[in-house]
Amino acid sequence: MSLVAPMPQIEVSSSRVAHTASWFEVRRQDLSVWNDVLLGSHASLYQYPFWNEPYRQLWVTPRYLAWGTQDRPLAFLAILTVGFGPAKIGLVFRGPVCFRPGFEFPRAAIEELSSWARSQGYIFLRFTHSDPQVLHQLAAVGHCQPFDAFPYFLDYPVLSPDYTVEQFDCEEATLATFDREARRKLRRATEAGYEFTSGDSPEVLTEAWPLYQDCARRKHFRLERPLSVYSETVRLAQPHNCVRIYSARMHGKMVGSALVFRDHSMAHCLLAAFDPQHHHGAVFLHWHAMRDMYRLGARRYNLGPAPGSLARFKEQFCRHPATYPGALTVVMNEGLFQVWWKALFPLAKSLRPVLRGMVSHLKR
Repeated sequence: MSLVAPMPQIEVSSSRVAHTASWFEVRRQDLSVWNDVLLGSHASLYQYPFWNEPYRQLWVTPRYLAWGTQDRPLAFLAILTVGFGPAKIGLVFRGPVCFRPGFEFPRAAIEELSSWARSQGYIFLRFTHSDPQVLHQLAAVGHCQPFDAFPYFLDYPVLSPDYTVEQFDCEEATLATFDREARRKLRRATEAGYEFTSGDSPEVLTEAWPLYQDCARRKHFRLERPLSVYSETVRLAQPHNCVRIYSARMHGKMVGSALVFRDHSMAHCLLAAFDPQHHHGAVFLHWHAMRDMYRLGARRYNLGPAPGSLARFKEQFCRHPATYPGALTVVMNEGLFQVWWKALFPLAKSLRPVLRGMVSHLKR
């Protein structure tokens, strides 16, 4: 059976599946197909190969596992790997992915995953997931700690709430969930003559990049990844129709931009920036972006976390942000984990600002 073929819903007990299924590593030449497989599931964006592959530029190695059989995979797992040899750290964001809703991993599958990780030299695997039940299943085997032992990838949502707009077929019904101020700003921006455009190529992102850089300097935040990494992500997502670079223009000049990726059901606004003289057009841009993503199949539009003054802006769209369970660290090598936790973790924590600055200013 082709991986892109729909898998029939067959009732199979967990114990029976455990006897026939196993974890196998996905080949790099098959990753494009797996993007399509995940797009047909409820997998998070952060498990897609097109999202993880560009991290190779930052000396982080993605590895991909599937569980089941070659012709009928039941689960998928993307692991960002830091380190090498017998001293690796694995980071799993919003995974593993189960292709059968409500399916519970058999204990044997989790034990097999742990054995694989130990054999590959992982000190620990750090998991996050939107479903606490999945984390509970993972914690049932071996030594686990309910904290984040590697809190250094700050461009991923781990603990911060996300402001997510639930959309409807009827635009008026969606607008009714916004507060009055957002609707007023949208009317005024429309009357002012802003134009909405979209593209899905690295070249469009390159055009918008100075706007993001200027906004980062003005508001004192870092662009966590360099343009080269974002551009590669756009390039890999483009064939799957999973990315848009949206723009607000006035008299032909780009005055606002938003970089948005989507998975099966949610659009994720990863970056947004505006010319300071046109910041009042932000509602206009997000409104048209979310409706375009809705037409592509993303029923929810995630504005992301809201540190500082951003909270008030995003609350105009979503009054109640979504929260997620904390991270789970699953220890594979007890001795090396103690070395990491007592000696290397404090050092890495103190060097985090320096490392973030190096990555965010990397030019390629």
